[in-house]
Amino acid sequence: MPPEAAAAAIREFLDAKADAASGLSFRIDPDGSLAESPTLRVFLLDCLAQVDPAGAAAYARSILEEMNAPDEWAVALRNFARAMDTPEGKLFLEEKMRALLRHEPWQGEPSAGYLEAFDVAVQLGGTSLMPELTTLLRRKDNQAVAHAAYLALDRLTINHPASTLQALLAEPQLMQGREVTRANYFARADVGDPAQRGLVEDYLLQFNAAPDERGAFLGLFPNANYMVSHNLLTPTQTPDGATLARRDRAALQTVQEWLADPRFESLRPQLETMRQRLETFVQPARQAEPAR
Repeated sequence: MPPEAAAAAIREFLDAKADAASGLSFRIDPDGSLAESPTLRVFLLDCLAQVDPAGAAAYARSILEEMNAPDEWAVALRNFARAMDTPEGKLFLEEKMRALLRHEPWQGEPSAGYLEAFDVAVQLGGTSLMPELTTLLRRKDNQAVAHAAYLALDRLTINHPASTLQALLAEPQLMQGREVTRANYFARADVGDPAQRGLVEDYLLQFNAAPDERGAFLGLFPNANYMVSHNLLTPTQTPDGATLARRDRAALQTVQEWLADPRFESLRPQLETMRQRLETFVQPARQAEPAR
């Protein structure tokens, strides 16, 4: 069918509120489209975005007016985010994402689409949704939403390290009960960047009295563990070998400077262990570099 006719037929069916289960899962292709859809309506919302992206973004508003189906919301949020190019559009998307994160009926029995929708928060960036994400991260009674929130915050830290870490430093209560997880996020910092290095130093001095958290950071930094997945909106950021080697060298130099800094005297044993560990990373990398 011509795109205009296909889009009109899809909207007509969606307006009729009919639906049918497919027996399939909510599964994402590498480009953010759906490889499988659990219902006919979800499938058609995905199709609409392919034949008429602007129309799909406009139709998303009608889906987002009522909280009927989390999987439909996930696709509608994606469709709207792809066409979002105004401050007003971003505010609307943020408002709807906050509503999704706070909706307790969807939290209680989270569908795959509900959990995948957390990627919209990563696409938005910023720190305005961190209170909602960290609240879900602390849910010990709901591992599915806690893990989805963990992944979203991890991707925010990777994509926007300075602003995310600054928020975690300024509001320590956000991670109450998940202090070791906060250590994992701070271990993501690239101390070759002066702003990120300053945040890490402030973090170490501020949370020096928490041995479990401090030990987790010192044992993991620099955190180069990455989870690869297909997401609704954001690509997975995985640094190449040269970038990892540069970060290791910057981390080793920083640790050596911390060892000479009286502010970190109480951390000297752990820092010495870190120095030895980082040297095992950096020396093989240097040996592999071509001669000049």
